[in-house]
Amino acid sequence: MDLSVQGLSLTAAQWRALFSLRWNVRIVEQVQSDPQVRQTLRDMMRQRRRKLDAQTQLEAAKQLSQHLTSQPWYQRAQHIAVYIANDGEIDPIVFSHRAMHRGKQCYLPVLHPMKKGHLQFADYNGPKVVNSFGIEEPDVKQCRAIDVRKIDVVLLPLVAFDQQGERLGMGGGYYDRTFEFLRRSGLNKPKLIGLAHDFQQVDAIPTEAWDVPLTAIVTNKGVIKASG
Repeated sequence: MDLSVQGLSLTAAQWRALFSLRWNVRIVEQVQSDPQVRQTLRDMMRQRRRKLDAQTQLEAAKQLSQHLTSQPWYQRAQHIAVYIANDGEIDPIVFSHRAMHRGKQCYLPVLHPMKKGHLQFADYNGPKVVNSFGIEEPDVKQCRAIDVRKIDVVLLPLVAFDQQGERLGMGGGYYDRTFEFLRRSGLNKPKLIGLAHDFQQVDAIPTEAWDVPLTAIVTNKGVIKASG
């Protein structure tokens, strides 16, 4: 197995920890105390995602859609936030089109132009522009954003996750800042659902004080209940 990651210089203990984590062995304290190890885990998982071919991604997208549409919260939802897959992320496109065919409204995230580090959500089918990360997003100058409190379900991509529903994202904190009000208010809307390929599961992910809990995590293999 090639554990090299460009631009990183880790100690032997850190590499051993990452090797263990790759095989789902608990190393919570090591990952929590060392941001470099957390970043290396991100790099490893992203590298593995990017190696998936188009057919594998399509099959995963179909399986993901089946699991999502079987959930009670999907049946009740009218306003659903999704995302455009990037960097090998599991793709919700099959689900999105199926949901819209059923008359549900879908939205995409937009980097908030006024609140740095936050997101807005706007119509899935509206005109799009490319943001600073090179990802397409709705052009909010031409399509109106929805109040995030009116969204029923938000599907967000994960880099890694565990059986307890804890997650590791890209580290930008956009979803946590945007939905921080859920932690303070005790509201259960919108429900936050993490999406990932099944191989992105590890034994344990340490929590951070600012993490907003997920309702569930859905992969191409099934559903993991988290909270709410």
